[in-house]
Amino acid sequence: MIMSNSIFTLLQVADSIFPIGAYTQSNGLETYVQKGIVKDKESAKEYLHNMLWYGAMYNDALALKLSYEYTLDKNIEKIAELDEMFCALKAPREIKQGSIKMCGRFLKVVEKFEEKAVLSEYKRLIKSGLCLGQHSIVFGIFSAEYNIEKNQALSAYLYNLASCIVNNCAKLIPLGQIEGQTILFESRNLLEKILVKLDSLTETDFGRCTIGFDIRAMQHENLYSRLYMS
Repeated sequence: MIMSNSIFTLLQVADSIFPIGAYTQSNGLETYVQKGIVKDKESAKEYLHNMLWYGAMYNDALALKLSYEYTLDKNIEKIAELDEMFCALKAPREIKQGSIKMCGRFLKVVEKFEEKAVLSEYKRLIKSGLCLGQHSIVFGIFSAEYNIEKNQALSAYLYNLASCIVNNCAKLIPLGQIEGQTILFESRNLLEKILVKLDSLTETDFGRCTIGFDIRAMQHENLYSRLYMS
């Protein structure tokens, strides 16, 4: 059986080398490492799992799910509302700006592929200042318009996030590559649980606060030395 080319499109945009600057963001991890909180395999795994469950599931992953569903309904108004709400919920300046920049670069690349109605409208709203743009939102829009199955899009997004975090741990702690791959392998069950949980989450669950992560991300602005932009 020949596989649909939608899976290859998904693999392309979820690849760590997709040129949107994801590798420049640590999303507060650099602060945790400099403060000695994340310092070895065990603490790195704990950080990863907490970030995925408490940080990503109720925020970026849910934003992806909602934007995907709004795109299928051609509901541009709801996408604009989601963008406004999500930008307000991202309290740390660097995290917000990083996501905005990644969204802009994502749009700049994919506009060279094919013209898609909702992607084009989202870009117009950003250009007009009515939206700021968020990476997880544009990823959801893209996935829906390219007929990528929703759970596949969420799986790829979450895995890419987990992989980036582990890669950052390998550089910052430092952590051995084998240890990093072991952490990723041991995270399979958590990723599956997140997908199941996301299926039942709605707009009312969006934006649950992760105070600890937000504070560390804010502290990153004033670190003595920095390798990452956030």
